[in-house]
Amino acid sequence: MASQLLFVPHLALIPKASPFHPSLFSTINPSFFHSTSAKRALKSSSDSRIINLKAVADTFSEIESNSANETTALTLREICQGFVPEHILHRIEEIGFVLPTEIQKEALPTLFTGRDCILHAQTGSGKTLTYLLHIFSLINPQRSSVQAVIVVPTRELGMQVTKVARMLAAKSDFDVKGCTVMALLDGGTLRRHKSWLKAEPPAILVATVASLCHMLEKHIFRLDSVRVLVLDEVDFLFYSSKQVGSVRKLLTSFSSCDKRQTVFASASIPQHKHFVHDCIQQKWTKRDVVHVHVSAIMPMPLCLLHRFVMCQKTNKHQMLLALLESDAPESAIIFVGEQSENEH
Repeated sequence: MASQLLFVPHLALIPKASPFHPSLFSTINPSFFHSTSAKRALKSSSDSRIINLKAVADTFSEIESNSANETTALTLREICQGFVPEHILHRIEEIGFVLPTEIQKEALPTLFTGRDCILHAQTGSGKTLTYLLHIFSLINPQRSSVQAVIVVPTRELGMQVTKVARMLAAKSDFDVKGCTVMALLDGGTLRRHKSWLKAEPPAILVATVASLCHMLEKHIFRLDSVRVLVLDEVDFLFYSSKQVGSVRKLLTSFSSCDKRQTVFASASIPQHKHFVHDCIQQKWTKRDVVHVHVSAIMPMPLCLLHRFVMCQKTNKHQMLLALLESDAPESAIIFVGEQSENEH
């Protein structure tokens, strides 16, 4: 950097009106400029100065750009102000959510306008908080009806989403009516949920596809009161789930509701342009649906070690236990291909 900066004050002495400064060449023999070696030397020097000046200019531009971004960056509160209730904003600050992630920065202003949205960003980018903040902006605690439905492909994901939703809706010092969140994830507890849905409908319902469709078929509740429908991990629901027919039927039913808003969230959407086109054609989303795609900011860590073990299907459980015993990890996440909703 020091060698680059030396050229700046030197060239700054050259008048803008003239491309040359006589004093710079007064001690050089005129015949010098006609030699081949001199021409090469001058060209090399000129190219070097241009490259160095460009590097300096790029550095200053980057500094100015970063400074501008720092001064104009909005906090999560500032983005949500006027849409999300104050007690929810206070709660997210208590938890530690102050600055928005890229997906939150780009998607929340669009969601607040009421347009359908596809949240397409990597795992851990903040998609769950994005659609939950929007849901809380729409919820009317005084209404006794299901106002938001979040559809998840697995019980495990449903438990995670429910935990975050309840954490945000937890009682606070503000004198406001609380927002109830129900998790409809198991076949074994549907009877108890039926009574709850009829007696005290929750404002937010987190459900697996089968459990939700069962409640709709039994007319336990209707989609008429639902203002926003969220499909989390929509790629799995459409491309890997055996219940894709039920998902399509659900979206078709919801498309006939007034004042509806549909939100899809996923880390990966194969052929996303084709997917968006199908959503519009099937009327699962409105025509002005917005696809918010945030590319991965950081690549996968190089320290990750990938291994695979080939075994018989009947030996999977024993092999998994053997690996856990041999590796003895402090914590682990186990992904499974399929799981019945009745399993615990």
